[in-house]
Order: sequence, then structure tokens, then C-alpha cells
Amino acid sequence: MLKKRVISAIIGISLLIFLVFAGSLPFFITVSIITVLAVREYSRMLEIKSKSLLALLGLNAVLIVFNAYQISNNFNFLPYGIIFFIIIFSLYIFHLYNYEENNFIKNISYQVFAIIYIGGGLSFAVFLRDINTDPFINTTALWLVLIATWLTDSGAYFVGKKFGKKSMAPIISPNKTIAGAVGGVLITAVFIITAAYILEILNIYYVIFAFLFPGVAILGDLFESCIKRNFKVKDTGTIIPGHGGILDRFDSFIFTAPFTYYFIILFLG
Repeated sequence: MLKKRVISAIIGISLLIFLVFAGSLPFFITVSIITVLAVREYSRMLEIKSKSLLALLGLNAVLIVFNAYQISNNFNFLPYGIIFFIIIFSLYIFHLYNYEENNFIKNISYQVFAIIYIGGGLSFAVFLRDINTDPFINTTALWLVLIATWLTDSGAYFVGKKFGKKSMAPIISPNKTIAGAVGGVLITAVFIITAAYILEILNIYYVIFAFLFPGVAILGDLFESCIKRNFKVKDTGTIIPGHGGILDRFDSFIFTAPFTYYFIILFLG
């Protein structure tokens, strides 16, 4: 399992480096593909069979990502209120013509959640890549989130495997331990504080961010565990050998990306 995780990580990191530096448009396309795959995984948990509904969910999620691309590049964009209306209205029309008694609100609620959770969360990858607020220039913000998220996940995994005894959330995810969480937080905090010190930008906000970030990452991981527990599945997919599905790999990122973006805008930029 560990060998598969390492090989998959090496291939994934190599592709990611290329795609991030390929430009804003190629990266937007990449994030859109990841979004569609993630929506497909979620839809599989919902046991959605309709191809037209799958397409509708994917298109709505990509619309959010596309809007982020438009905003980041100073192009014309839609107010998010209009996007939300499009999502609700399009799903309403679909379920009006495919009406299921006693499941109407449930279906729409689950599907709106999927679009906002996945499309909204991953759209911040585009925002972070294109942000140009000193000292976060030339994709720096995106790499900060990717590396720090990976350190939190990996630190929690290896420290928990070595020292973990007491489960952090025994019902939600029995394999996640308190020791692992502490290890993930400390390793990531040291990385962020050290990086800020070397770059001579360290201040109290970076220290606060350094400890909050891994906490948010862990919450993102637990959130997806709650979803899987709800649908009684172990992994959301098998597309990434040794890691599971897209949602399994990006669960923490979906939380840390928007958190970091707004922390930069409000305090670090």
C-alpha cells in the first residue's frame, strides 16, 4: 500500500508541477476535470443513474470553477447570486420532470451540497494559483496550500502509525489518532513558520495561520469521513492507486484552499 501511495504521489506531483506552470487556462481545465471526476464519485455514492443528471451536476460545479477563472483573470463574470440561482433552478426543472415523491427536497439538497462543496471548494485552486498579492506571487499561494496540506496529511498518517493509540474520532474515523493529529499540526506549523522566517515575512499572523491551517486540514479530512460514513463506503473511488478517489485526495484541500485565500486577503497580503 505504501509503495503504491509513493508511486502515485510522485506521478501526481510531476503532473501537477507541469500543469500549474502551464498557464491559467490549462490549469483551469485541469481543475475542471478534477471537479467533474469528484462530482462523479459523489454521485456514485448517491447511486445516481441518470446520465443527464450527472452531466447537469458536473456542469454546475464547473460553472463555479469557470467563474473563479474569469474573476482571477479580470474577465467578465457572473455574480455568485446568479450562479446559485442557476444551480437551484436547473435542478428544480430536472426534478420537476423526474419527480420522486417524498424525495424531492432530499434529492435537491444532496445535489446542491455536492455542487457547492466540490465546485466551490476546488474553485479556490484557481484563485490561489492566480493570486498576485505580495509576497504571494507566481503561484506561491497555491504551492503553500498544496505542500502544507500534504504535510498535514502525511504527518498525521506517519506519526499516527508510529505513536497513535487513542482514536481522535472513533465513530467517524477510527484510524485517525490524537497523536497523528498533533504530529500533523506540529510538522505543518514548523514548515510554515520556518518558510516565513526564511523569507523574512514572519509576524504574529503567520504564527496564527501556521497552527490554524493544519487544524482546518484535519477538519476537512474528518468532514469527508463523515460523508463516507453516511453513505457506508470506505473510499470514494479507486482512480488514484493507494490513495482512493479524488475526494479522498482533495478532502483537506477543499477546506484549506478557501481558508488560506481569505486569510491572505485579510491578514497576510
